[in-house]
Amino acid sequence: MVFVDGSNVFWGRRKYNELNKTNLKIDYLKLIGHLVNNRSLVRAIYYCSKPIPPNDSSQLQFYDYLRKCNVQVIEKELKTRQKVGTTEMRFVEKGVDVALATDLLGMAWEGAYDAAILVSGDGDFTGAVNRVMAKGKNVEIVSFKGSCSSELRNSSIKITYIDDIAQIIKTM
Repeated sequence: MVFVDGSNVFWGRRKYNELNKTNLKIDYLKLIGHLVNNRSLVRAIYYCSKPIPPNDSSQLQFYDYLRKCNVQVIEKELKTRQKVGTTEMRFVEKGVDVALATDLLGMAWEGAYDAAILVSGDGDFTGAVNRVMAKGKNVEIVSFKGSCSSELRNSSIKITYIDDIAQIIKTM
């Protein structure tokens, strides 16, 4: 199973592009194919937020592209929060990490997979990764070097840095 934290990849890619003065765009078919290699893919799931109205057509097109690649897209509603000390409102992503962690744990307990590939560097997933590993499942982490927490890196059996496979997984 491949679990993709869309927001973490988005911000990691942005940081990578700024640092390397490039414009890496990820071909998710290539990424998933490279990560799964010769193993059987049960499912790939991409966790993200729904675009705010008016809908961002490029984001919607991206989600359609993922679905055409047989990637399940799980979208969560953005929530509004007031900026501290102002009356200004902002949108925040809520529930995306919980949905991913719940699926990572739940599907491990259901025996849906033997190995999970978590595409995220978010340290908030460390507890879930540790529980899945304690269950006897393998968890591999895939992240940009600059956005992978040390706790998460140390909790998995394998880490792949997107920086190191960028030439293989980039769009043409």
